[in-house]
Amino acid sequence: MKFELTYYPCSVCGSEQYKLLYKVKGFDIVQCKDCDFVFVNPRIKNSDLYKIYSENYFTNTGEGYGYQDYELTSHLRLKTFQKWIDGIEPYLAKDKGPVLDIGCAAGHFLELMREKGWDVEAIELDKKMIEKVKAKNIKVFERPFEEFTSGKKYKLITMFDVLEHIPDLKTTFKKLHELLDDDGIIALITPDFSSTQRKLFGKKWFQYKPQEHIQYFSPGTLAKAIEPYGLILVHSSPSGQYADTGFLLDRLDRYNFKLMKTVATTAAALFGLKNKYWYLDTGSLFAVIKKK
Repeated sequence: MKFELTYYPCSVCGSEQYKLLYKVKGFDIVQCKDCDFVFVNPRIKNSDLYKIYSENYFTNTGEGYGYQDYELTSHLRLKTFQKWIDGIEPYLAKDKGPVLDIGCAAGHFLELMREKGWDVEAIELDKKMIEKVKAKNIKVFERPFEEFTSGKKYKLITMFDVLEHIPDLKTTFKKLHELLDDDGIIALITPDFSSTQRKLFGKKWFQYKPQEHIQYFSPGTLAKAIEPYGLILVHSSPSGQYADTGFLLDRLDRYNFKLMKTVATTAAALFGLKNKYWYLDTGSLFAVIKKK
């Protein structure tokens, strides 16, 4: 699928002054000279961007974006979501209420939250995933978050591996503030440009997916981005996900780390690690946000 590329100013401060950091897969990864925010420029035109997510995003084998088979590792994703819930719970209001998961995929996180007594809703664009969510009797909005409206105030709004995809950050942060209850929180996971993993791998960092990952935050730039909209960052820490040996080997192969894959394959065979799983750092940021 071919897309038209367009230049955009920095989504955080509006500056058009930036420097080139890397060229990745034919795209420029740049850094704003005024606020240090990192983003893709030029990028897929905003009016075309959401086309990526509407058809087969979670079973994509040939376009260079999305997931090859998201549900193949659903058992690991459930473990990951439970760990993230453990991290969120200390910040949640004691009285349970509405939860909105933006970019919910198959709705695994919401199933876990519903089991805990929360009233759950979803936003999702992929048609196949929408049907899975509906089959679980979860209310789902089928358009981008920027178009979402509700008369509710949410105790929890989540954006797991979503914020890096969103083109209009100003509208997004304004709407998050409007929808959030006064004692509610926003919890998100997003690639962390300041992470050790990013510094170690440089331009080979696997989070560089410039067709879809168009914004790259750090705790500092995230705090700066949300501040004008009456939001404050109250917690940030490194984050990851559960992976088993097969998943790890697949990712090493997919991102062309041939030597590392050979070493890992040998180690797995020698030490009987075929069915083992671990919580691995993905160079991501876990953030909790509240109203000021």
